[in-house]
Amino acid sequence: MPESPRKVAPIKLLIDGYNVIPAIPELGRTLRRDLTEGREVFLALLGEYRRASPASPDITVIFDGKHHTSQGRAGRGRVGPERSGRVHGIGVRFTRNEIADDLILRMLEKEMRGATLVSSDRALGEAARALGATVVRSGEFTGRLLMTMAGGEPEEESEDRPGRTSTKKKGNPRKLPKKE
Repeated sequence: MPESPRKVAPIKLLIDGYNVIPAIPELGRTLRRDLTEGREVFLALLGEYRRASPASPDITVIFDGKHHTSQGRAGRGRVGPERSGRVHGIGVRFTRNEIADDLILRMLEKEMRGATLVSSDRALGEAARALGATVVRSGEFTGRLLMTMAGGEPEEESEDRPGRTSTKKKGNPRKLPKKE
């Protein structure tokens, strides 16, 4: 009797939105110019990433609700605290009366247990690790994101191309090296 293939649980990504967006310089500039547009472009990019990724990760982005300002036309596909839900296949949550870090940690304790957190916030990363989450720095994730969107695969270190070697010198720094 042939074995049925095992269903692999989808990768769960929990993204600290306003921490990750500035890691992509052009998006950071857009965010500073127009908060709503910056969020929308980021979510559209994540939606494309999700569709292009072979793993088809389950992605949830958390934004601080306090950053919201009423820019642009109300409704009309805009994403704001009043419109939490799914956008481009991405879960979107805005905080209310708390900072994003608190909501992220609460989600990692409950519905997003075992998820990978994407954030460069050190304190948040340490607290998330204590809850058993994997933490990926914003720059590392955005590098993967942009590489996937460019149609390439993220580079992995291979045996024929070793990783970086240390340039730290050994020995007494006050002595001249031995002549060969």
